[in-house]
Amino acid sequence: MKDAGILSGDILVVDRAERARHGAVVLAVLDGEFTIKQWVGDALLPANPAYPRIPLHAGRDFEIWGVVMYAIHPVSCSR
Repeated sequence: MKDAGILSGDILVVDRAERARHGAVVLAVLDGEFTIKQWVGDALLPANPAYPRIPLHAGRDFEIWGVVMYAIHPVSCSR
């Protein structure tokens, strides 16, 4: 999700009470595994063009667990 400002190793603040809206970045459970993606109703979109769109179809185990509100990442300093 680097193109959404979420970097490897970031700490995410996820709001489970927030209702997911079309285009929101969500923490989803897909086929028993957690994933962070942009939700567009019928698909999950990665924010990295190197990864494919994930279609959501009937029969697929899918749940929006929460909406990503903040990404916290360390700032490195040169010495």
